Amino acid sequence: MDREEKEILKIIKDLEGLASEVLKLKHESIPRRPIVIEFCGSPKSGKSSCINSLSLFLRRNRFRTKVLTERASVCPVNDKYDPNFNIWTACSAIAELVEALSNSSKDYDVIILDRGIFDALCWFNWLKDNNSLDEENFKSLESFLVMNKWRTVIDLIYVFTATPKISLQREYASLLTRKLGSIMCDDALSSYKACVENVSKKYADVFQGIEIYDTSQRSLNDVNHDITKSILEIIQSNIAEKVGYFPRASISSELPETFSFSKARLNNIVLDYQVRARVEEDDGAVQPIPILVITNKERNKVLVVKKSKTTTSKESPESDRLLLYLGGHTREEDSFGASDTSLLSISKLSLRREIKEETGLNYIPSSDDLDPLCIWMRDNDRSKKHLAICYIMEVNFSRTKVRLDKNEFMTGGNTKSGMILDIDEILNHENELESWSKLILRDCFGKSFGKPATLI
Repeated sequence: MDREEKEILKIIKDLEGLASEVLKLKHESIPRRPIVIEFCGSPKSGKSSCINSLSLFLRRNRFRTKVLTERASVCPVNDKYDPNFNIWTACSAIAELVEALSNSSKDYDVIILDRGIFDALCWFNWLKDNNSLDEENFKSLESFLVMNKWRTVIDLIYVFTATPKISLQREYASLLTRKLGSIMCDDALSSYKACVENVSKKYADVFQGIEIYDTSQRSLNDVNHDITKSILEIIQSNIAEKVGYFPRASISSELPETFSFSKARLNNIVLDYQVRARVEEDDGAVQPIPILVITNKERNKVLVVKKSKTTTSKESPESDRLLLYLGGHTREEDSFGASDTSLLSISKLSLRREIKEETGLNYIPSSDDLDPLCIWMRDNDRSKKHLAICYIMEVNFSRTKVRLDKNEFMTGGNTKSGMILDIDEILNHENELESWSKLILRDCFGKSFGKPATLI
């Protein structure tokens, strides 16, 4: 075995070791949405080779991986300078991404886009620069592609580039022709490479991460190694989620156990973020927990849930208890790209993500959500560290389909989890309710267990 072969085997062994560690961590946590990686760049820059290598490595190391179909090669629009060519490919890529995230997000660890949203932005910028797209239509297309809904689910974008000379060499290495194409020619490749590099700088603050790889003088094996290692590290960091918190000294200890958000004067607080385990150990930190009560307009029915035993510790106050709410921690990713980073704003963004992940429903904040109910119980050390920010969503249950995340919640049987119960019926289950739910019942629905109700 020669020296080069030994070095390759060592690289493979190191990568497989890291993959094993990440996989073990993943199995110990509640699955979230998959990591979404987009690959784009100039033609013949090694993008497809890297995607194939990465996908094979992840699948053979037991990561559930989906590569979305590259659409440009099957686009029915013939003229690549026609904006409709790129509109078709962009919309097709978005449609496939939306389908994967909406219907089977828990089925995958990694989703790979081969030419997706950022790639479309690059081509639209290039078309505009080459007078094939007017400014007005460009602005409309740009606005659609950079909307928060798309860009926040793309964790990282790899932009591959190569010099026109190298691209053309790779293009014709196995072809029996040297005739140039409409894109595969020196002028088009040169202008597009410059455009891609400029666009990467232009949108650097819009997307969560953009990395440029010039593969002209690098072996594809080296590039594939760097990309694979980087993605494993991203998965690892996402498993160890960073949650929001603020100093306990920022909130008055004189507040009662329930109060309005405005009374606590918390809206000027900007959250810090740290790995959840570390925040839980910090006695001086308070973690805001946005929660949502799903009820009807008459407020005489409510959705109840119960956490799964496999994902909830026995010490948790939610363990084996009926909950009148859904929701969870604020996360660092929720603040990305937000123009308003106040606690109230971030709590709504976090709740929107949580509710989508947990139920499949879309939570849209209403005008009534300006001053939500807060719950801060201090009867034990654990309770002192968590502040519930409680929102209410009124729905028509006959037209609302709730798809509870089976990894996080019990479903079926005699659990009542996922059922719509009458408020009066819930009063018969006092011993099954956890503490926040009892206060929600009292302060949001005017019901209590033999005590006067205080409606907020």
